Amino acid sequence: MKDVDRLKDLLQYRISNELFYNENLIEIKNPEVRQLFSQFRDDEMRAIINLQQKIERLDAKPYIVSKIFPIKPRT
Repeated sequence: MKDVDRLKDLLQYRISNELFYNENLIEIKNPEVRQLFSQFRDDEMRAIINLQQKIERLDAKPYIVSKIFPIKPRT
């Protein structure tokens, strides 16, 4: 399994966690628990953004350096 595939799996896991916190925030009446779930949701959102950026960097090909310094095959 490639690194990018692992990151995509982790991204899906984090998204499902964030959805869980959002869905439960609607029902929660206790202010302390609401605050805790809000913090958890925000942490998940930051992790999601971070993972999306990592995946984009890994998927971006060719790298900018290879455009500046193209690798010439040896003869």
